[in-house]
Amino acid sequence: MKNIPKAKPLTLKVQIPQLAEPEDISIVMAIYNHEATLADALDSALMQVMPYSSMIYCLNDASTDKSAEILNDYVQRYPDKIKAYTSRVNQGSGKKSFYHNKPDARGRYWCLLAGDDYWTTNDKLAKQIAFLDENTDFTGCSCNTVMRNETTKEESIIKPDRHTFNLLDLILLKQRYAFYVHTTSLVWRNVYLGHGFFLPPTFKNKYAHGDVVLMHMMLASGCKVHNIQEVMSCYRVTGRGVWTSKSEEHQAAANARLMDSIKKSIPFKYRMHIALQGLRHHSKVMRKFILGPVNE
Repeated sequence: MKNIPKAKPLTLKVQIPQLAEPEDISIVMAIYNHEATLADALDSALMQVMPYSSMIYCLNDASTDKSAEILNDYVQRYPDKIKAYTSRVNQGSGKKSFYHNKPDARGRYWCLLAGDDYWTTNDKLAKQIAFLDENTDFTGCSCNTVMRNETTKEESIIKPDRHTFNLLDLILLKQRYAFYVHTTSLVWRNVYLGHGFFLPPTFKNKYAHGDVVLMHMMLASGCKVHNIQEVMSCYRVTGRGVWTSKSEEHQAAANARLMDSIKKSIPFKYRMHIALQGLRHHSKVMRKFILGPVNE
């Protein structure tokens, strides 16, 4: 990989769980009434060409359309690649579906792909896993995402302002740079596998919701995210998604709660590093002990 900026602050190495993994990457797919898009999502995961093994964990959250029929057809055709879970009662969100069905996602890496999104290249996972295998001080690898509004036919690109960032970048430099990357773009190292589930233990808390809070919690493991500057995923805006189906009032209320959720998600050790930033800026010696943003 080229043009990866060197991190200035103290960096940490990921403690990779020493447990047996059934696959290299676990692909977790939340499904609810996605009959019009589900085949595209599944095909984009199945088309990945890579020297790594994968398993697709499909969580059908009590869909009332033909999603179950489509999913069952794919399971029959690819029994060694797809595992299906079905909620008897709709859980109401991807997070609740994850914890209700508890998919056995024990790969070295994991990623989320909703039933209404898809990947646009067949080498996405290969590039991201190769990067993470070579760079153990990174816990995640993302890519650029095309946001396609299927109602207005408009398209835009979701990409961060900086190629590399850590948790302190998200917290301290959020007014200077945009660091958001879409969920479909990310591959995460399975750093919490030793706790029995692929999601961070604190994500189960009631205040934790959404991909932004999840990113903060994943970066709290102490490492960084690198973004590959290529469009390799697509976020579909259909108006029927968990977020886009909400009214503007509900979206505004959710955004208002987001900052409080982020504050609650920050571990104590990072709060200490944040409080000591002034000392870090004025002392070269303290830079060895106090973490800071990658892009300061």
